[in-house]
Amino acid sequence: MAYAVNLLFNSRLANVVSERWTWLADADVSRSMLDLGYPPHVTLAVYDALRVDVATAALDRVFENVDQMAVTLTNVTTFGDGSDVVYAALDSSPDLMLLHTVVAAAIGEISRPHYQTNSWTPHCTLATGLDDASLDRAKAILERDWRPQIGVFEAATLVEFIPVRGIKRWTLARPVHSNRTP
Repeated sequence: MAYAVNLLFNSRLANVVSERWTWLADADVSRSMLDLGYPPHVTLAVYDALRVDVATAALDRVFENVDQMAVTLTNVTTFGDGSDVVYAALDSSPDLMLLHTVVAAAIGEISRPHYQTNSWTPHCTLATGLDDASLDRAKAILERDWRPQIGVFEAATLVEFIPVRGIKRWTLARPVHSNRTP
């Protein structure tokens, strides 16, 4: 089993991503994300081995002070030919990059190479396991009506996978700024 630390979107943005997963399934391109049985997310780190109790305690300390964070899915892209993944790219965010670094440092284990600090590309996976022709087809389907999608990260999770089994969920604090007056 492997382990992942993920950020979950608010329901509106999660629905937008889920709809794209369904489009790919309906076009017989990929069911990979639907079959995962886990909501749309951005993965901060993946570990092949993890001291779960130590990691959970460390993440308790990290996420007790993390506010909800704005996120924009900017465009549909891939990691290149042979990558087998099509994803929604995220707008550059210093807060997200800092959170990634803090999570990695708090856990203190070696993550998979693509999730290590200075190697991580923030992304929301839309399909996996695609050959290059399917990658191009998926990208074309998803780009037809694509426009940037705005939302927030409202929770974080630690999961074991595959199959995905939740270990712990943290609800991120409400945004610091509020439209209400005291």
